[in-house]
Amino acid sequence: MRFALLLSISTLLGAQGTEPKAAPGDYPVHAQLDTVTLAAEYLVHSLPTPQGTLIANDYLVVEVAFFGPSFSRLKMSPDNFTLRINGKGTPLSTEAAGMVSGSIKFPSTRPHLEGGGSVGAGDGTISVGPRPPPSQFPGDGNDRVPANQPVTVKSVETEANIDHRVQNVELPEGEHSLPRSGLLYFYYRGKIKNIHSLDLIYDGTMGKATLKLLP
Repeated sequence: MRFALLLSISTLLGAQGTEPKAAPGDYPVHAQLDTVTLAAEYLVHSLPTPQGTLIANDYLVVEVAFFGPSFSRLKMSPDNFTLRINGKGTPLSTEAAGMVSGSIKFPSTRPHLEGGGSVGAGDGTISVGPRPPPSQFPGDGNDRVPANQPVTVKSVETEANIDHRVQNVELPEGEHSLPRSGLLYFYYRGKIKNIHSLDLIYDGTMGKATLKLLP
């Protein structure tokens, strides 16, 4: 009950973002936007969360951070960003956190969580494996997992908690104090080896900028 209440409150509060690094120079790339510095790092499929790292194979993940003078605030949104792959085509728009957590909870043919059998910290654990078919009625045999088929999500790590973790580290929407950082999610099901260049494009309150994430 207590966990459910805390989770509901966190969901209502929305994204909190990630913990910003100490300085813009601690990120691989950064650009100056008047009095604000925008920094970024390409994380491939990784979503670092306080409880451990999640993997979303259907998404490219970028961490962005805004730095500014003391006591400064900035209006920001994931919608301010797009991602251009290999310098051509229409840039990818950001996707909502709910779409990303859905792809993690319900993988199609390949595991979406970090290898090694489990992901998480403390008593929260997610095991990688095929999801059992839903039970149609009590006693139909699908309400239990066969001995040779591991469960995808253990009871200690609920699907609602995955939703919370993915949403919580997303770049928060609205006006916030600086420094502030968070994750951006871009839907992509191609092969990583086919990505030769990545340009993160910002178009927001502080103007426009392009950060080269790759090469």
